[in-house]
Amino acid sequence: MTYPGSIGYFLLPNYSRNTKIIVGVNGKKYEFPVVFKKAYFAIPYGAKGTVAVSLKEGEKNLFLKLIPVKEKKYRISRIWVKERKLTKKLIERIKKESTLLRKTLTSVTSKKFRENRFYSPLKKLTITTPFGAKRIINGKKRSIHWGIDLKAPLGTPVFASLSGRVVLARDFYYTGNTIVIDHGLGIYTLYAHLSKILVKEGQIVQAGQKIGKVGSTGRSTGPHLHFGIYVNGIKVDPILAFNLRSL
Repeated sequence: MTYPGSIGYFLLPNYSRNTKIIVGVNGKKYEFPVVFKKAYFAIPYGAKGTVAVSLKEGEKNLFLKLIPVKEKKYRISRIWVKERKLTKKLIERIKKESTLLRKTLTSVTSKKFRENRFYSPLKKLTITTPFGAKRIINGKKRSIHWGIDLKAPLGTPVFASLSGRVVLARDFYYTGNTIVIDHGLGIYTLYAHLSKILVKEGQIVQAGQKIGKVGSTGRSTGPHLHFGIYVNGIKVDPILAFNLRSL
């Protein structure tokens, strides 16, 4: 069954560099470059009815499939946090961080992972806020929750979900101490609100390697791990990704 936030892939043993996957959703088109014989794509949040997934080589259409997407109801998440006055300096910082994240998560590199499944970033999964929840912060409607929040005590070890290269390991205004790992082929994982970062940018990590500790940095109501998965910048539901039979 396909839901918004699902991952899919093509097996393309004879692909060429100008091949791409296009996902058509609600009148919009999302492109996923092909750089390996196994090429991944994601079904964006908000997809309804039927999604058109096509494969193109340059302007040539190679394949088209219409995929029915099952509608999913998302809960409302209400949280209250201490608000900081957004000065001009803070607004500039937030804009720069948002641009950096967007640029990072849409870069497609060569394959870096060897595993055939995503590993859990915590030994125990206790979800407090699911993917796709509609956020209401301090009584005001805000953005969608693009990941899952996992409850854990302060200092709990956080592990890399797949092998890859650490591309970001720094403090962000909203997500606090944050790690982003590039696994190649457009796949990234993000670990936020950490109390401690144990890796450096540019470092190669293995699946299951300890990379940080659970914290409550950034905009947070208490100790937890915010964990996200992205495919070429498109947000993926981590629970659907964990349930994949083969990556």
